[in-house]
Amino acid sequence: MKKILVFPILCSFLFSNELDIVQKDKKELREIEKKVIQKNYESLKNDWVGNIDLNSNLSKSYNFKDEISSDMSRSTGLSYSQSIFQSGGIEYSIQYAKEQLYSDLISWENENILILETIYETLLNIKKLRFQIEQSDYLLENKEIELVLKKIQYEAGKVDIIELNNAIISQNNQKKENISLKNSLKEKEFELSKYTNLKYNQIKLIDFKIPDKKKFLENNLNIRYENSKVQLLNTSYKQLKSSYLPQVKVSSSVNYQDNENEDNRTNGTVGLSMTMPIFDITKDSKLEKSKLEVLKQKVNLQDLKNQLSYEYEQILTQIDTFESYETTIKENLKLYDDLILVNQSSNNAGMTSDYDLEILQNTKKINEYDLVINDINKKLQYSKLYFKTKANI
Repeated sequence: MKKILVFPILCSFLFSNELDIVQKDKKELREIEKKVIQKNYESLKNDWVGNIDLNSNLSKSYNFKDEISSDMSRSTGLSYSQSIFQSGGIEYSIQYAKEQLYSDLISWENENILILETIYETLLNIKKLRFQIEQSDYLLENKEIELVLKKIQYEAGKVDIIELNNAIISQNNQKKENISLKNSLKEKEFELSKYTNLKYNQIKLIDFKIPDKKKFLENNLNIRYENSKVQLLNTSYKQLKSSYLPQVKVSSSVNYQDNENEDNRTNGTVGLSMTMPIFDITKDSKLEKSKLEVLKQKVNLQDLKNQLSYEYEQILTQIDTFESYETTIKENLKLYDDLILVNQSSNNAGMTSDYDLEILQNTKKINEYDLVINDINKKLQYSKLYFKTKANI
C-alpha cells in the first residue's frame, strides 16, 4: 500500500532575475528587444533636432548658340536648419517619445509576464497531474477489489453477469484514465521544456496574496498599457494641432566655390524664417479624426476596466468555491477516520473482511489527494490575478 502525506505546496518563487529561468536564447531575444525599444526612444526624443548636411557640386555649362563653354566650377558646402519654435510642437515631440517608451516597456514587460505565467501554470499542471496519477492508482486498486468481490458474488449466485461485466468495464476505464493522465503529464513536461531548461522540481512556487480590487485595476498591465495609448494619442493630437500654428526656423550655410579661371570664393549665410499654414482643406477632418481616436481609446479603456472588474469577481467566486470544496473534503476525511477506526475493530473481531478496510483506507487516500489537487486549483486561480498586475515599470 502506498503512503501519502498531505502538505502545503512550497511557497517562494526563486526569481532573483525572473527571466533567469527562461531558456538562454529566449532571454537573449527579450533583452535585444528591450534595447531596440531604448534606441527607438533615443531616436524619437531627438527627432526635432536639425541635421547638418554636406553638399558638393561639379558643373560646366555650354552655350549651343555661341558655341561657348564655361569654366569648370566646383563647390562644397555645409548647411544647417533648426526649428526653434513650433507652438509647443517641440515639447510635444519630446513628450511623445517618453510616452512611447513607457508604452513599449509595458508591452515588453507584458510579454515577459506571459512567458513566466505559461511556465508557472504549466508547472502547476505538472504537479497536479502527478498527484492525479498517484490518486488514480488508488482508484484502480479499489476497482480491482470491487471486481474481485463481484466475481465472488457472481460465483455465489448473488449478482448477475451484468453487474460483473460492469465491474470489468469500470476497471478497464480506470486503466485507460491512468494512461491518459500519464500522456497528459508527458505533454506538459514537453511544454515546460520549450520555455526553460529547468525541471519542474527545480522551480519553487509563488506565495500568493489576493490584491484588493482597487489595486488590481490600478496595477493591471493591460489597463496600464491601454491607458498609455490614450496618452500617446492625446499627445499626437496636440502635435497635429501645433503643426497648423506658427513655426520659426533658423538656418545657416557655408559654401566654398572653386572656378578654373576665377578667384576662389567662400560664402556664408544665416537666416531666420517663420511659416504658418493658412489653408489646408484636410485640416478639420484630420484634427477631428485625431480627437475621435483619443475618445475611442478612452472608451476602450473603460470597457476593459469593466471586463477586468467582472473577471476579478469571477476569479474570487471560483476561489471561494475551491475553499468550500476544501471544507467538504476535510469533513469527509474526518468521517473516513471514524469509519476506518470502527472497521479496524470489527475486522479484528472477524466481523468484516480485509477488503472493506482496504477500500476505506484507499478512499481516504483518494480524498487526501483531492485536498492537494484542490489547493493547486486555487493557486491556478491566484496566478490569474498575480500575473495581471506583476510588473516593475
